[in-house]
Amino acid sequence: MKKYLVTILVCITALYWFFQTQPNSSPHPDDSIKTSQPPLSSSVQLDTEELHAKAGSPNNYQNCKLLIESNKKARWNWANEQDWDQWLDKGYSIDDITLAIDHFSSQLHAANWRVKQLKFHSQLSKQNREFDEQAKQQFPEIYTDFVWERPVPQPSLKNITELSDDDAIALIQATGLTVDDVDWLLQQDSLSEALLFHAVNKLEDVNALLGDHIFAGENLHLIETAAANGQERVLNLLLTKNSELSNDPYLGTAMEYALAHLDYFFSFNKPLDDGAFARQVRIIKTLQALNSPANFTSQTEQQIEGHFPRNIYQFDAEQLAILQNEFELDLTQIVPKKSLAYDPNSPLIEELNTDLTQALAKQTSPAQLTQCQLLVENVNSQWQPHDLSYFSHKLIKEDKQVNVANLNDIDPVLADCFSDTQRQRLPYRRSNNKSLNDAVYRLAKQKQIKKAIKMVENSQLEEAVNREFFYQLLGYNPEYFTPLQLSQLRQETFDYDLIYRFSRKNMTSLITQGLDIDKLDYEGRSLLDMAILNQDLTLLKYLVSHHISYPARANGRDPLYLLLDTSNYQFNPEHLLAYLSALMVLEPNIYPYHQRLMSLIRLKYPETYSQITSQLPMLIVKDDTPLPPAVCHHN
Repeated sequence: MKKYLVTILVCITALYWFFQTQPNSSPHPDDSIKTSQPPLSSSVQLDTEELHAKAGSPNNYQNCKLLIESNKKARWNWANEQDWDQWLDKGYSIDDITLAIDHFSSQLHAANWRVKQLKFHSQLSKQNREFDEQAKQQFPEIYTDFVWERPVPQPSLKNITELSDDDAIALIQATGLTVDDVDWLLQQDSLSEALLFHAVNKLEDVNALLGDHIFAGENLHLIETAAANGQERVLNLLLTKNSELSNDPYLGTAMEYALAHLDYFFSFNKPLDDGAFARQVRIIKTLQALNSPANFTSQTEQQIEGHFPRNIYQFDAEQLAILQNEFELDLTQIVPKKSLAYDPNSPLIEELNTDLTQALAKQTSPAQLTQCQLLVENVNSQWQPHDLSYFSHKLIKEDKQVNVANLNDIDPVLADCFSDTQRQRLPYRRSNNKSLNDAVYRLAKQKQIKKAIKMVENSQLEEAVNREFFYQLLGYNPEYFTPLQLSQLRQETFDYDLIYRFSRKNMTSLITQGLDIDKLDYEGRSLLDMAILNQDLTLLKYLVSHHISYPARANGRDPLYLLLDTSNYQFNPEHLLAYLSALMVLEPNIYPYHQRLMSLIRLKYPETYSQITSQLPMLIVKDDTPLPPAVCHHN
């Protein structure tokens, strides 16, 4: 794949009229974990031959799962390595290839490829191809792997939002605009309608195709941009200039972009009397009168639902009634779009299926894969848990309150799941003052923590920003714990997620500096929970060796539950025993919900169950022990 050069473009902007993009930097240390301890994650990579050998006689749930995942990854890699353009040369249409990419890869990949083809003849795309070729001829030894582009917007417009309206309009009048410049301008919320009118009126052809560039969207024309950004008067102006309504069978239409924006307003509770809400409704009415179509998976008086690449729109019965009663807008009358229809027997799909089958057969035999799929399906069919929604409705039907205690009586995972929906997060926000950030973190790197703290204190920032500085500074050096806790940045209650994010490499040092290993964070989590959730066996063993108190919880999952929970996407039986051996030194109480989890481990991973129970007989469960009844949410 081609790569986009960023830092080098900065150096040559003045000569070649490119974007000026500075490399990202992070004020806190590298977040990567390097440990010799085995992770608890199921991301263990087995090569294909090893998987083939282990699952040769498919009787192992875990290896079969890995084999199935390996097959999925191989399918994904095969699809992404395809040269989809070659099929155009073989006589297949853009529609044929779009559907093939959608089927074998993803909708987003298909949309990205399709929009590049449709924009191929746009003015900007032509210029970029010529410009790219010229640059590569001039610098062949350096830039053959990079794409050269002209920037959108052109550099003279980059800071237009910082100008007064009069100065901005004067700049527009003095600048030769392209349709891509205007497209960018329409997406800037702070620009006035008067300025946007001047910009649109400078264009000779409002129907010109938008170009393909690094920051381009998947809309093809300006009218879609206006619909997507609530620019009602601009949309009407475009229509007076004979702007054509797009009707692409795969990408978004003007109506679909308008509906997605209206859905956004509902999702964020935009007041009905807000002018932006009313403008968006009028945009939809205008497009509806012109028969602009939209894709619908449901179009009834009870539910409107549809989607296009990267966007969805959905309205329930209450919202539809509001639109009908308050605005006389009936979404059921919008014309349905004629979308591309997938045909599994089309020549291209059949040819690709043959190629894919041959590619996968080199790794896994179809018979072996089928056997593994049947084994996994059989085991999964024996465990059919219900989620929070199901048990909430069940409690209501039984005239019981939906609360933490009642849900915990069913299973602790439901208590945690419900608590997550009710919990108020500690506010946490990054400072927007770049000069302050740079100065503070520079002092931290120079081990001048007292000066860094004083600089933050003197800035009199909000609590959320102070909290961000606390955890960022703590990440530089665990020795900063005491001075930070003695300052105005002091945290009365910690957030262990943030501590671990910024100080994961220094957790044991942080404890020696004064972090109380028995103290729970604001969510009631223990450092034991963090060690398990983050697959940190070193930290787990350290906490146990320093006699951490096992957390006593009236409700919710304890550390042992977190370890035994096979529904956790990080669960891996291969390293479970190592973690259990460390944790069980603390002699936690074993409750029925732990036994249910062990029953599930016995069903899914009998070998692992035997290994665990031979060393930890207190985890043996009876033959009739039920399986866990619940998960938080179904995948």
